[in-house]
Amino acid sequence: MKVLLALERLLESYPIEQITSGRLAREAGISRSTFYRQYASVDDVLVQLFDHVITEMTVASDGWISGTNVHLEPQLRGLHQVYLTHGPLLRAVADAEVGELKATSEAYTSMMAMWDEAVTVRIQESYPWVKQPALVAHALNAADERLMYYDYGKGPDSISEELFEDTFQVMYRMWCSALGIQPGSEERVI
Repeated sequence: MKVLLALERLLESYPIEQITSGRLAREAGISRSTFYRQYASVDDVLVQLFDHVITEMTVASDGWISGTNVHLEPQLRGLHQVYLTHGPLLRAVADAEVGELKATSEAYTSMMAMWDEAVTVRIQESYPWVKQPALVAHALNAADERLMYYDYGKGPDSISEELFEDTFQVMYRMWCSALGIQPGSEERVI
């Protein structure tokens, strides 16, 4: 866990390509040999940390995704809060998708596909009036991810509560519009 926390701290100040195993080991307070007994590379640490955050994101949005909570707003807000809390990590993972970190790129691509599929199923089950649910799910997830990347990517200290709320409201209203529901009541707009 020390290594995971050290990586998250380093990502607040350095791009992922500048984080070496030696730098990460020093930040974690361990030797390089200890680092290599647990991990093959910095990419392996990044993937493990990313997996932990995906679990947080899943827990934050599970009520809406599973259909046990019909209210989109608190679930989407929880997802945004997780992204803000781990912004530098998630920005590094998104950047890795187009870089040379193979394991991280695969994890990121898999995560986005998982979200697209989960939202598609939820739309099909609860919003049957939405045409092309897979396309709508992909568009909403991609827009949300990009907006969070730019607004939250530097971490919670870089964004005011007001800007967080404004960003969240833009995305929440976009989701409501695409799903044909009224913000707040989340009843179908006819």
